[in-house]
Amino acid sequence: MSGARRVLLLHPLGADGRFWDDVLPHLDGIETITPDLPGHGAAPCLPAGAGIGDFADAVAGERAHVVGLSLGGLIAQELAARRPDLVDRLVLVASVAVYPEPMREMWRHRARVAREGALAELAEPMADMWFTEPSRPTPARIRERFVAMDPEGYARACEALETADTTRLAPAISSPTLIACGSSDLPPFIQAAHWLHEHIAESELTWLTGKHAAALERPAEFAAALRSFLAR
Repeated sequence: MSGARRVLLLHPLGADGRFWDDVLPHLDGIETITPDLPGHGAAPCLPAGAGIGDFADAVAGERAHVVGLSLGGLIAQELAARRPDLVDRLVLVASVAVYPEPMREMWRHRARVAREGALAELAEPMADMWFTEPSRPTPARIRERFVAMDPEGYARACEALETADTTRLAPAISSPTLIACGSSDLPPFIQAAHWLHEHIAESELTWLTGKHAAALERPAEFAAALRSFLAR
């Protein structure tokens, strides 16, 4: 593996560091860091009104290769653009630079639902969006953890996603970047993958088999692509 010796893996909204459990066995020999993002797992919430940049500050540490999926991908972009000294190679999975208005409204709606104590109502739609076969064991574990998370942590992360916009930061990213997206993901994510590839100078684009959580649907395939990229 070239450059940094460690890999920081940033999970998506509604998960925690255990999101990567199915991937880690395929990354043996690589030092991995899988933190809980603020408001997720055991990590405390950020203050109300915190944005993606605040999430990035919360996970900033030693120099590493940085992998981010969805929410994690936006955080990774912030890190790479604002703290290039901390990011060697960058991997953006199922990520965007900014959400289209219908999805921004979706984040506002989900924040309201979470605060009404109805987080469980969002579990099935999430699994259907993330997984081709949502009834399998891995999606079931993800749903269980999602329902158990702190509703306010989820709501504040939704609000950060609703206001997220890295369109001005992406062209400033100088790290070699791999952009990966599930070939069956929703159109906004597929379009965003192309946009990021066009606007991050030293980037390449690859397609994974699956939907939004293709990295978990085909962990060996994802890990192979990651290993190949980090080895250059």
